[in-house]
Amino acid sequence: MTRVALILLGLYLLVAGTTSSAQREVTDKVDRVFAEWSTTSSPGCALAVVKDGHIIYEHGYGMANLELGVAITPQSVFDIGSVSKQITAMAILLLAQDHKLSLDDDIRKYLPEMPDYGSTITIRHMLHHTSGLRNYDDLFDLEGIPEADLTTDRDAMDLIVRQKGVNFKPGEEFLYSDTNYFLMSQIVKRITGQTLRQFAQDRIFGPLGMTSTHFHDDHTMIVPRRATGYAPHQGGGFEMDMSNFEQVGDGSVMTTVEDLSKWANNFDHPIVGGADAIRQLTAPGTLNTGQSIPYAMGLFLDHYRGLNWIHHSGEWVGYRAALSRFPDQHFSTLVTCNCVGSMSPMTMAQRVADIYLGDEFARAEKVASATRVSSVPASTLKQYVGTYWNQKNGALRKFMLRDDLLILAATGMTYDLLPVGNGEFEAVEPDLEHKDRYIFRADKSGNFQLEAFEAGVQVPYEAVKGPTLNASHLTDYPGSYANDELRATWTLVVQNGKLVRQQWMTEDEEVEIAFPDGFIGDISEGQFLMHFNRDSSGWVTSFDVATDMVRPMRFFKVANHAQK
Repeated sequence: MTRVALILLGLYLLVAGTTSSAQREVTDKVDRVFAEWSTTSSPGCALAVVKDGHIIYEHGYGMANLELGVAITPQSVFDIGSVSKQITAMAILLLAQDHKLSLDDDIRKYLPEMPDYGSTITIRHMLHHTSGLRNYDDLFDLEGIPEADLTTDRDAMDLIVRQKGVNFKPGEEFLYSDTNYFLMSQIVKRITGQTLRQFAQDRIFGPLGMTSTHFHDDHTMIVPRRATGYAPHQGGGFEMDMSNFEQVGDGSVMTTVEDLSKWANNFDHPIVGGADAIRQLTAPGTLNTGQSIPYAMGLFLDHYRGLNWIHHSGEWVGYRAALSRFPDQHFSTLVTCNCVGSMSPMTMAQRVADIYLGDEFARAEKVASATRVSSVPASTLKQYVGTYWNQKNGALRKFMLRDDLLILAATGMTYDLLPVGNGEFEAVEPDLEHKDRYIFRADKSGNFQLEAFEAGVQVPYEAVKGPTLNASHLTDYPGSYANDELRATWTLVVQNGKLVRQQWMTEDEEVEIAFPDGFIGDISEGQFLMHFNRDSSGWVTSFDVATDMVRPMRFFKVANHAQK
């Protein structure tokens, strides 16, 4: 070898070594994001980082199965929960391309057993969560059906068609509801004669080469390399957290991060659906007023640190997942996990993006800083802290201080609020034609009321206070209460100075006072608010119960019970 060749080889090895060292430095930072779960004694996560159509880093952290000592790898199969919705949406778009349906068809054309609620609900309404249909998973919770139980399509349809009302008229609001995407799985089946699992295999997963992916509609099915779902066990350690629900469409895709990378690449280089389907899949929905909403079809449209950001998370029993895409950078982070609790895949996905896209974020934030509103003193923000309630929607909004910022907290969401001026704040969320706004106004007594504009809809909230009640104050509430739409009965008793809810197939649950005649309790994926109603004599006659995805439903008192 000549001297020149030796010099060139030396330079190549030097550059290659430097590049390899830099890559290791980056991947070491990524690994530290998951360090808490990178053990042989806990569940964990699988990760794939995709840039320009290629996986540039993948890794497994923690255990897929604690009983058998099986570690998580990028080939481990997880239930990705609501990340599945975008795939269901693609199935509907493919049928539209086949001229088998129109997105503006009345859903009763395909589902004639659905009640007539007085206004047409279209497939497009369901794709954008503007249908107003109550969330069937929450209805199952309120009915008393545990997630570990076996439920079928028929069980879900029976429950949905029993509903006598909707949350709102279709197109008036945006409100997330799993019912929308479950019903689309039924539409696919009735049009094609295939289950959504079969249709997706033929038209989506097969063409994309997603060989480890399926809609899981059979709880007895053996799934090679499946990770077990877990939850923290009281007192330490973990316990299994799995479900035998067989509904699909709103969730229940089982896949690997490697297969998900093929789906993510289809957005940039469409093999399935073509450019038109991708355009529709990622275009924001609109309300009847023409107002854009922050949801496309199975995808949230957002900004993160100044860059365009498309994402969706998934949560189902012991599984968590996140699909995070920065379309302008052709960059995706895919995270699947198998434990509830402190594990937050979307936060992890953001932290991974911070590492790879640091320079792009810095440039975008430099531009944004020029228009940033000056901060408001904590002493001023403190007067807005508290709980606010909308009786019509049964919704609570809590405001608190964190690091001299006003924070909005509600089930399923936590947003920083940026001051606009004169008691007005904007939520740090999707920057489409609007941002959710919250305006605090003091009444003559100096108490603050809240006027909110959420997804373009004006919603008034009343400030509430939660007084401490003792057992003697709880004696108005015990009794049995029934709701015929749910075919459910709740029994309320007082035990050890606490109001306790009892229901078939569920453990006794203490409910916590939120404000006078208002209590908060837990359901599998969030909370419910229970507000008692009184007659003109002051006697309790019923209560209204609401979740974030089910507007108030009334339970009537059918029997009294003495305090224990």
